[in-house]
Amino acid sequence: DLQIMGQRHQDVRNDLSAPPKINMNTILQFATRPGWCLRMLTAKRWHFGNIRGHATNVSDLSSLATWIAEQFDPQLDWDDVRWVRDRWPGKLVIKGIMDPEDAKRAVDEVGAEAIVVSNHGGRQLDGAPSSVSALSNIVKAVGADTEVHIDGGIRSGQDIIRARCLGATAAHMGRPYLYGLGAAGYDGVMHALNIVRKEADVTMALCGEQDVKAMSRHNLAYVPARFG
Repeated sequence: DLQIMGQRHQDVRNDLSAPPKINMNTILQFATRPGWCLRMLTAKRWHFGNIRGHATNVSDLSSLATWIAEQFDPQLDWDDVRWVRDRWPGKLVIKGIMDPEDAKRAVDEVGAEAIVVSNHGGRQLDGAPSSVSALSNIVKAVGADTEVHIDGGIRSGQDIIRARCLGATAAHMGRPYLYGLGAAGYDGVMHALNIVRKEADVTMALCGEQDVKAMSRHNLAYVPARFG
């Protein structure tokens, strides 16, 4: 959903890289978590199934990072998206839309069935608005016949309900289920999803609603003017 990589200042500040760098900080973390280290050393080795066997000379995290960087095309434009549309018979979903004019163009000119409002986790363009602040204006721009999803900042069931009240058809969530995955694998993911589902259910009940489709702006106590 990007044609170039952002600078990701937070990653630079935290010395995040692929493969990870081993320094005194990571050594101290290993030393204080011997159980985790033992489980990792004896765990099954996982691979990127959608890349393995398709990309050449990709054998470790370092070569994988290099291969991914080579896939970005700085010259990507709307004509390229139309090229994909002409050749792809399925539904087309375009992610990374933050502007109403781009949203209308994606739907009216390119033929996208759905768009994902996303500022890429806030890690790409420093100072970009939040996804939720751009959501309402984009929903108004494309109309009710187009699915509008939101990505970024969704941490709870209540966040999902807020997004629904602002017009989102669906909400994409990353960190919560990954926290569950890291802590307890499949069971952790299911536990995280159940927490989110319960939060959403309780939020609807306390708003006096039984059907998520009935949730709208009337359920929100306050909507900032910049949200549209």
